[in-house]
Amino acid sequence: MFKHNIIFITFLSLLGSGFSLKAAEIENNWGSLKYNKTYLRTGPSKDNKVMWVYKRKGLPIKIIRKKDDWNLILLPQNQKGWISSSQFSKRRTAFIKERASETEKIIKNKKPLTIKDINNNPVAYVHNGVIVKLLKCASDLCEVEINIKKEKYFFKNSYRLNGFIEKDYLWGVK
Repeated sequence: MFKHNIIFITFLSLLGSGFSLKAAEIENNWGSLKYNKTYLRTGPSKDNKVMWVYKRKGLPIKIIRKKDDWNLILLPQNQKGWISSSQFSKRRTAFIKERASETEKIIKNKKPLTIKDINNNPVAYVHNGVIVKLLKCASDLCEVEINIKKEKYFFKNSYRLNGFIEKDYLWGVK
């Protein structure tokens, strides 16, 4: 009896450690949408119903689970669904997500979110929903890059801005 209990406990500990390794492996799976049109489905096949059509290339995603060539993903507004592996990139991006609304900021006379340079000078003001490329993160700050796209009447060329922002305002970082 004692021998069976030891074998059973050993089996449970091995089983438990296997699950924790798998969970940690999945925990670090971040990426972004690869195309300007991506279908979020109710299940892992093209036969499943389309819930949403995302038209935002670079939108960060978190892969929760994999099944064959399909991935169950989590999006910034807490939507879950399935996309094909061909529809996402391992390129790390983040989504600006501030808890205070624009109205609350005006009422409380709160400054807009700022991306700052290494000398703590403002580089850009950002709002909820802006997608940034993640370069690297430290304990509470992340270095990000914002692509400013060429507009028909405002800029002659597209350009990139680099700076730092607090992790608390980013979705797509642990």
